[in-house]
Amino acid sequence: SKLKIPRDKIPDPTSLEVCYTPIIQSGGKYSLKPSAESNDDNLHDHVITISLGGRYKSYCSNVGRTYIINPTKDHQRNYALLLDLQQAAIAALVPGKPASDAMTAVANRLKERNPELLDKLTKNVGFATGLEFRDGTCVLNLKNTKVVRAGMVFNVALGLEGLDNPKATDLRSKKYALFLADTVLIGEEGPEVLTSKCSNKWDSISYQIQEEPQAARGKENQPKKSATSHKSGVELTETRTRQKNQQAMHQAVDERLREHQLELEETIVHEALRRLNHGEGADDGGTKRALNTIPTAYKSPDQYPRDMSHTQTHVDVKAEAVLVPIYGTMVPFHISTIKNVTKSEEGAYTYLRINFNNAGQGLAAAKDVADVMERFKGMDSIKEVTLRARDPRNINNAFRLIKELRTRVMRRDKEDEEKKGLVEQEQLRTLAGQRIHRLRDVNMRPHPSGRKSQGLLELHANGVRYTSNKGERIDITFKNMRNCFFQPAQKEHLVLIHIHLHNGIMIGKKRQQDVQFYVEVIEQSYALDQGRRGGYDPDELEEEQRERALRNRMNAEFQSFAKKMEEQAGDLEFDIPYRELGFNAVAHKTTSFVMPTVNALVELIEPPWLVINIADIEIVHFERVVFGLKNFDMVVVFKDIKRDPFQITTIDMQSLDQIKTWLDSCNIKFYEGIANLHWPMIMKTVREDPIGFYEGDAWRFLDLKGPDGSEESSEESEESSFAPSGSEEEEEEDDDDDDDEDASDEDFSDSDSEEGSLDSDESSGKDWDELEKQAIKQDRKSGMEDEPRKRGKSKRDDDSSVDDDSESERKKKKKKPLPPPKGKAPMRPPPKFKK
Repeated sequence: SKLKIPRDKIPDPTSLEVCYTPIIQSGGKYSLKPSAESNDDNLHDHVITISLGGRYKSYCSNVGRTYIINPTKDHQRNYALLLDLQQAAIAALVPGKPASDAMTAVANRLKERNPELLDKLTKNVGFATGLEFRDGTCVLNLKNTKVVRAGMVFNVALGLEGLDNPKATDLRSKKYALFLADTVLIGEEGPEVLTSKCSNKWDSISYQIQEEPQAARGKENQPKKSATSHKSGVELTETRTRQKNQQAMHQAVDERLREHQLELEETIVHEALRRLNHGEGADDGGTKRALNTIPTAYKSPDQYPRDMSHTQTHVDVKAEAVLVPIYGTMVPFHISTIKNVTKSEEGAYTYLRINFNNAGQGLAAAKDVADVMERFKGMDSIKEVTLRARDPRNINNAFRLIKELRTRVMRRDKEDEEKKGLVEQEQLRTLAGQRIHRLRDVNMRPHPSGRKSQGLLELHANGVRYTSNKGERIDITFKNMRNCFFQPAQKEHLVLIHIHLHNGIMIGKKRQQDVQFYVEVIEQSYALDQGRRGGYDPDELEEEQRERALRNRMNAEFQSFAKKMEEQAGDLEFDIPYRELGFNAVAHKTTSFVMPTVNALVELIEPPWLVINIADIEIVHFERVVFGLKNFDMVVVFKDIKRDPFQITTIDMQSLDQIKTWLDSCNIKFYEGIANLHWPMIMKTVREDPIGFYEGDAWRFLDLKGPDGSEESSEESEESSFAPSGSEEEEEEDDDDDDDEDASDEDFSDSDSEEGSLDSDESSGKDWDELEKQAIKQDRKSGMEDEPRKRGKSKRDDDSSVDDDSESERKKKKKKPLPPPKGKAPMRPPPKFKK
């Protein structure tokens, strides 16, 4: 860079902020106050004043410059005077002297050189700066009696406002202002200008950009005449829309990555076949559930409840059974066989209807009964039982007990399903008699007790332990940590450590694969009913300083804890997301900011979180890549074919090239298409015969382009249906596409060759209006023209009526297939392979 800062001296960008929105003014409207704001007017090429304030590690600095375009001698004279006044103010800031000496020195110097400009001078020549951008108690004016001390920092800012430019021909150039501002550190030996690297010399701030007269330009320098539509008079330039620019950029990126992508395609096939031959990821039928035992309520009638009535429905909560009287005999049904129960009243009777699970309906909902029904398939089964009673008391009681019992059993089965396949972690070894590194007042997600509470995070010999204020303990060992992420609070309200596990652990009553520890560094919401405070309100500035100090402190503490975990584990490594490679997308239900890391693609702020390991990705397919659209979708297909693909939607089209480049750097093959595909059917085809799939064309059916990058003709016709119409240039391109299709069919029929010749006439430059007039002339010559119009119509009316009559025919000729709606586009199915 121009500053030539050594690499080890470059400041940390995470600690760098702006004090205020940069102030840029021009066009005769100037305000040299620190609270000024930029207006919405276009920048004027005359005198431009710029102010920029920065804050690094909570300490502020400021710089201001004036840039002059095509200056005059008056501009140069006044700027030299302002530069001299600033030097006088800086020289007066001496330790032990009052701060008012700076304003006195400036006023005296201006009286000596040009007293007429005293009323143009700013009311002060700066102020003290530091933790606060502007210290209101130490302004450099004539009233300030504070003594200047070594170590103080001042923003020496002064200017001349409302200056006249009598030679100006433009109204906006008749008034201008000059402004200079620098950050000055007061040392023992004298002041030091900290912003001297930004030059304020005349040669650095003045620019002579005088345009040449039009007559002096040669023909070669004159701009080329742009194409214009003779119908609408609209200029058709190459950069009229963003579509062509984006398309050219995408094509350039594809050309650069094509060779590597072809190599990755072959590598994917070889790796997949190697995994399948070794039995990794193949669907070997293990997805079938093992046959469960028959749910039994009673082994013999002797276990029936003694207090039941043989004429009323009885619910045995202990045995989880419902006993129903059928022909005078109590028949027990286990609660797992009941699908639902309803109650209704008709006339003087109350009805209780019990629906059972059977092989025809709702079999998948009954986990315990599904395999039993499969075992006894073909036998008779009871679908429902309806009971009637005049006295509703027993039916109401049975209805309530059945509902409660079924809810309790389903909840228990769900918990057992969560614990099924749970891998037990090794015992956490605590550090006894040694210093334990801790993070205090830390929140955990998901919350152990279901409610938000703070706790203590401790680092031990082989893992970490979180203890909430309510006493719950969560232990995570290093061996169970697959990915660890540290995300500082830069543009978010959280600083966090996120752990993605190999095997899920039970937190509360659910099995969790991700655990997160975080601290909120700023408030997520503000009260809008409070009175609006000024930009320099001391309370607001103090609040901002507290939030900034808290954010920096928590970032440092979490980063230090992550480094201690790496040192303790040995083989553990924390990833920090690349914010510059991130993009906004919808990963689950809401829009979030997705960022890549070294080993994964993550979104860690809004739950449910997104963690996709790069090592698990087989291919990535971009959908709805049509350059007339603003967004596209991305589908991630995993190496484990039993795992369903994951879709990330609504990604900005401008992020496409960036994502492609990142995927290529990670050795991930990607494809792109113009429509959303039906992935359940595709994965079903792959799972039926995975080896035959990879030995055939594999994922090449997703590639809309050939090996040389040229698109197939069938895909060209589909993509052309998405292209916007309305310009002659595009119509001619469509006609040229028709020529290619007709020319390719010349060898098959003579009629096709005649159609190709018609299309070639259209592409020679004649539009539909000219062809219509030509057809009318031919009809008149052959005596086939329409009946003469009524008298009183002009020739123009006749021509317009002919155009109106032929409008429907013209639409038929120009009619194109509509683009298929999202999710309904035709898809080339994967090819079938022979075993």
